[in-house]
Amino acid sequence: MTEQKKMWDLPEPEPARHRRGQSPRRGKPGPATDSGDTGGDNVRVDPIAEMVGALVDPLIVFPSGWEETLPEELRKRLPLDRLLHNMMCNQGKARWDEACDLEALLYMYPLCMARPLGEKWTRIYLYLGTRVMGKKIPDDIRRDSLDQYDMEALRDLKQWIQKKKLQARRDRRRGQKAEAVVPVEMDQPKMF
Repeated sequence: MTEQKKMWDLPEPEPARHRRGQSPRRGKPGPATDSGDTGGDNVRVDPIAEMVGALVDPLIVFPSGWEETLPEELRKRLPLDRLLHNMMCNQGKARWDEACDLEALLYMYPLCMARPLGEKWTRIYLYLGTRVMGKKIPDDIRRDSLDQYDMEALRDLKQWIQKKKLQARRDRRRGQKAEAVVPVEMDQPKMF
């Protein structure tokens, strides 16, 4: 049985030139493409870009006027949870096209402050709270599992949040590129 190389293993000595998207190891897929992981829209996921995004991506929340009341402890914890989610995705234990549990919980927080949640979303919110907060959740509201229907709704919410987060990342990148391109005005020399 052959041992599979991990993404973080050091590369073998390589020739200087190779085709884009191919490893210098005689046409084998490169480290970023070994897993065959794809995110939303079946686009290959760049783990390095996802790690950077875990630190700098915006927080997507439900717009209700309660955004300023998000618990500071959870906001500070978000980059670490995103990095942990990325590690789990690299190991195949989580999906690239979904946001982490804490992001989904923080998205729902302003919504539940603005109006009462329905029964299904209350179960999902308590499940997320149990997964994020762990032992801090009282036993009377603890929710350790969801049925398949609720889990599918949670998965859809996480995918939607991830899609909006990636869209915000692309928009920010486009804005930076537009700022970088500054038209140069040429002064035509006066002839007369």
